Amino acid sequence: ARLATMVPEPVLRVLDRLHEAGHDGYVVGGSLRDALLGRVPKDWDLATDALPDRLLELFDDAVYENAFGTVVVRRGGETFEITPFRTEHDYADFRRPHRVEFGTDLQADLARRDFTVNAMAWGRPATDDHGPALSDPFGGRSDASARRLRAVGDPAARFREDALRTVRAVRLAGTLGFEVEPATLAALRAHAGLVAHLSGERLHTELSRMLDAPVPSVGLRLAEATGVLAAFAPDLAAQ
Repeated sequence: ARLATMVPEPVLRVLDRLHEAGHDGYVVGGSLRDALLGRVPKDWDLATDALPDRLLELFDDAVYENAFGTVVVRRGGETFEITPFRTEHDYADFRRPHRVEFGTDLQADLARRDFTVNAMAWGRPATDDHGPALSDPFGGRSDASARRLRAVGDPAARFREDALRTVRAVRLAGTLGFEVEPATLAALRAHAGLVAHLSGERLHTELSRMLDAPVPSVGLRLAEATGVLAAFAPDLAAQ
């Protein structure tokens, strides 16, 4: 019920357009996490079984200029990203998958995400006329309530897939006031060195968000305790 009141009207119109055209449509990711936590989401991302070319047919103002299937539409003066359900394969450089394949299964799409609180969806499949509902196959709602950060599936595999997740884990824990659950924390410590594979631009983005937290020292201390800080700022870690 809280989600139904927080999702903006332009997003609801996009979801309705997808459903009317015979497609699944869901709000996904951090926006749902923030809404469940009582925070105001900054972005509303959507996922669907519709392929990019089909999305360009459905939305006259849509723009598609990337290799990951994300189509951008503009509604109510805001832009929203719609991405087809995906399945990702072996990662080439601890950052990008060798290839991306579009799929038709919501749960498979959620299973490739980083943390349970980011692996939820709110919406409905094309065959459902009963209204939007929350899909939470990995217990993200429970983890959000407990303020617990837990990787989807095998934590070590999630960090090896994408080294940025090591820094993101620290940032989310620090900014949201979450505890990192033991298995995820152990994997984070074991894979902290993967930060060396990240560009300065990506690190800058995460660090800036970490420093914007109400108490930045929470994230910085976790970064130090896990070895993440030493991997990208050894001079600071030495102090």
